[in-house]
Amino acid sequence: MQVFRYSEDRLPIAFVALFFACDVAVYALVDSPVILLAWVLLGIVPRGGVCAFNHHHQHLSVFRQPILNRLLELVYGLQTGITSHGWVLHHSLGHHVNYLDQRLDESRWRRSSGRTMREAEYTLIVGATAYPRAVRVARRTARYGRTFLAMTALTLAIAGALVAARPLPGLLVFVGPMIGMLFFTAWATYTHHAGKKTTSHFVASNNIVHRGYNILTGNLGYHTAHHYRPGVHWSRLPALHASIAHLIPADCYLTPGLPWYFGQRVVGPPLGMPHAAGSSVADDCRSTVPA
Repeated sequence: MQVFRYSEDRLPIAFVALFFACDVAVYALVDSPVILLAWVLLGIVPRGGVCAFNHHHQHLSVFRQPILNRLLELVYGLQTGITSHGWVLHHSLGHHVNYLDQRLDESRWRRSSGRTMREAEYTLIVGATAYPRAVRVARRTARYGRTFLAMTALTLAIAGALVAARPLPGLLVFVGPMIGMLFFTAWATYTHHAGKKTTSHFVASNNIVHRGYNILTGNLGYHTAHHYRPGVHWSRLPALHASIAHLIPADCYLTPGLPWYFGQRVVGPPLGMPHAAGSSVADDCRSTVPA
């Protein structure tokens, strides 16, 4: 019996499991506030990768068996602050459906006045409203809403029990990162779309084709391709990007910031690659949700 839908998920999930096991070990064995804080700070970048694969999982679930997906989502929730089906509601059934309409987008970057939000403003608003907006989407889909509410309650109960058993390690190893990574995720999404045109899927996203960035994030840098076909597995996004690269304008490419470069600068597509300002090519932006 096959367990994974895609074999490419085996290595990332092994990393997620190992990282979570280290979290549990540090929580159980370490009492020093300095060491606990050092662990949390050193884990910011790899935990960012965990956030990215949580996103991928809630577009296209890792396992064929729902119970394994729920167990994985418990781990993701305790690592990233985004619980089971939180991404499904806020992101897959929300942002992906509405991101070309900034009046409705659950991750909207445009103020009601039409001006682009500043990065910090966007981060605070999207992070603080993530769960209320997910709940609003849940009202339209009882099936996913019930799973979201039940799993969120279970995740919070586990986090509360961890704090009750060992207060300082529980707060620093689990609760702090859960809150911090929720806002970190919001911050990381700012450059995906902020300030872009919203006239078509080919001009509405920024792309990062840096190899290291895409290893950590599971090819999330191929963001136009991801919005063009949200149900495509993360491992297939480079090939999909290559097939539509001629439709993506040069101003839709960025280089990543820290830790990849000390500064951020706009770059164009690879040399010799044709590009256009947009396209009327028919596409399929139906989102997908996990089993």
